[in-house]
Amino acid sequence: MEKQNELVLEILKRLSGAGVLERVLLIGSWAASFYRGYFRSPDYAPVLRTRDIDFLIAPRTRFSKPVDLHLLLKDLGFDLEFSPGGYMRLESDELILEMLSPEVGPPKNRPLSFPDLKFNAQPLRHLSTLSRDPIVIDIEGVAVHLPHPADFALHKLVISDSRKNREKKSKDIESAYQILEALLSKEQESVLRLAFQELSQKEQQKVRKLITAGSFSDRITFQTL
Repeated sequence: MEKQNELVLEILKRLSGAGVLERVLLIGSWAASFYRGYFRSPDYAPVLRTRDIDFLIAPRTRFSKPVDLHLLLKDLGFDLEFSPGGYMRLESDELILEMLSPEVGPPKNRPLSFPDLKFNAQPLRHLSTLSRDPIVIDIEGVAVHLPHPADFALHKLVISDSRKNREKKSKDIESAYQILEALLSKEQESVLRLAFQELSQKEQQKVRKLITAGSFSDRITFQTL
């Protein structure tokens, strides 16, 4: 695990130095881990991180200078791989790095190209609200942009409903519940309410169901619940 932590930090440093990190959001389980810098509470103990390190990139994002993402990280042991759908990922023994982008409109079913990075991203649903109110956390001198914990927690609840893998579904819900507990302890129900109101009606219904199942309904009093 220590080797994996060191590798993640080195990736963040290189992306920062190349001018990439300030234009993307770190999402997924590594974001949940770094929320410790936001909550600053010994009670917040995120679930174990995975091999996946995912970044959210908005469509048509441009960078001040072109960067070959694979070349930037190749000496760290990363090989460029392609999924059956043509989506790129950088894979090493320790980590798998991918770029994801919000999918809007009709399904694209094809990668979204980012020529400035010589890389592409996989468009996915339910990602748009993650960039509603991002925060910045200092990770050993590196400024890392993350979704606001409220948006992250609700997103985890929404996507858990479509998980076919029971273990991944359970981890999504567990991560969301941990963050919800931390937000309530930090008295940020009003922020949580704002995040909830940004969801679609279908997404709100999924969140209502899981919040009730988690016994949060007596403490989270969304006006729309």
